[in-house]
Amino acid sequence: MRRGSRHSLPTTRFIRSAPPSGFLLRYFFSSLGRNLVAGLRTSFFLPVSRLAFRVDLAQLVALFVISALLDLLRDWLRTDSDRVFSLLGAGTELYGAGVLLFIAAILALAYRQRGMMLRIPLIVLAALPSLQIALEIPTLLRDMTGAPLVSATAYYVVLTWIVVVFIRCMALAMAPSTTVRVWRALAGGLLLAAPIWFGTELAPNDPWFAKPSAQTEENGGLNAGSEPVLATQSFLLDQLLGKLEDERPGVTDLYFVGFAPYSAQDVFRKDVEAAQHVMDERWGTAGRSIVLVNNPKTLLSAPFATVTNLREALNEIGGAIDVDNDVVMLYLASHGSRDHKLVATQPPLSLVELTPAGLRQMLDDAGIGWRIVVVSSCFSGGYIEPLKDERTLVITASQSDRISFGCGDRSDATFFGEAFFQRGLATSDSFEAAFDIARKRVDEREKSEGYTPASNPQIWVGSAMNEKLKTLRSRGQQGTTARLKSRKTWKGDLKGGTHAALLRPRCSIVDRTCAGRAGARSGA
Repeated sequence: MRRGSRHSLPTTRFIRSAPPSGFLLRYFFSSLGRNLVAGLRTSFFLPVSRLAFRVDLAQLVALFVISALLDLLRDWLRTDSDRVFSLLGAGTELYGAGVLLFIAAILALAYRQRGMMLRIPLIVLAALPSLQIALEIPTLLRDMTGAPLVSATAYYVVLTWIVVVFIRCMALAMAPSTTVRVWRALAGGLLLAAPIWFGTELAPNDPWFAKPSAQTEENGGLNAGSEPVLATQSFLLDQLLGKLEDERPGVTDLYFVGFAPYSAQDVFRKDVEAAQHVMDERWGTAGRSIVLVNNPKTLLSAPFATVTNLREALNEIGGAIDVDNDVVMLYLASHGSRDHKLVATQPPLSLVELTPAGLRQMLDDAGIGWRIVVVSSCFSGGYIEPLKDERTLVITASQSDRISFGCGDRSDATFFGEAFFQRGLATSDSFEAAFDIARKRVDEREKSEGYTPASNPQIWVGSAMNEKLKTLRSRGQQGTTARLKSRKTWKGDLKGGTHAALLRPRCSIVDRTCAGRAGARSGA
């Protein structure tokens, strides 16, 4: 073995020393700043590379916290001074983050790039703050201009912007050498954006702050799941059904059932109650009418508007009427979805949504032959085809691919409900004439207040029902015209209604009743 030379250099040993005090903290905030700047450049389509992002778990958590704090601030600004903080907002944030991580994992496995599992959510969250702020633009324009068309246009612009930004985030997260990169980025970006529309199908989209619940103020803190409420509801429907008067031999009796399954807004409760008032006073349904309502104010006074209760009510009425002679009228008022379901809420209960096919089956099972069905909701024209037969009259607030208007928080009735019941049936002597009045009234109102596209109310009358309706006309003439309190004007009221299906229920980013924040978190 060779010995080392006496002149050989001694072996140098490197000792790793601890970083200077505060170095890690400075590095963390420096990286966070770089990520936020890179995310801002990403969202505004400025030049940026994947190397501009500092990708690690600590940065991912920090960006998530920033996004959650922005949502908390947005919720705080949207509510008044009497707002109530809710930890349910944290659940929405965690759900959105979970969906985002899940989609990132799927894309990383599909594209065989393990690094994307962390890069995708980090880049998306870095770009998210500017998008979250942009989500408020349609609301600000609505409040400043009072023009629904301007607000709706801004909504579509922001939505398109979000989707394109997700596609760019996906392109930045992929390895530069990937073949067919454009198509993969497009597919991945669209998958990231999908929860904007479908996120709330799996979990609710609860805000950090909300208005004090009316049930807390008026019902001593009770909610729909409280034992006293459930105990009352167990016999309330039977009690009210037991009070319905029987059919009269030789007389065509008209029965009325109101159904308002959306609890978050008073407008639907007011709408069906006003309709019941008109029908009782003008069309002789007093003693033969019942209203099913989901609302914090009626927990102890009105049966819940559930599919189960509606089925029971129809079965009871079907067993009491003269099926060959009597007519049963249903009025359904709620938000509607593009697949023609009526939105049903009554927290904390999880409710089944009514469908046209389900309603048809219930009417058939109850043995009700002569039917009048009036539906005030977005896309309600979808009820006509499943329900129509020769002994049925179907009236809807809109055609099957249009939204309807007037379901804002400040409204006392929907546009169509007010026009058909309080303007039409309260003054005319036939359902057809009342519909003509309502259609004209709604059209004039939509034009004067700038609501587009027009809802275009629909009517379908079966051949046999056309003759049957003539026997009900005299009742309209004999009844006492209802004196209804004057209604407020809904001018500029986009806040809940109307572009209800666009800006609030079922497809909302702006008002977050629907896809809102959970979608924005997982794909925005």
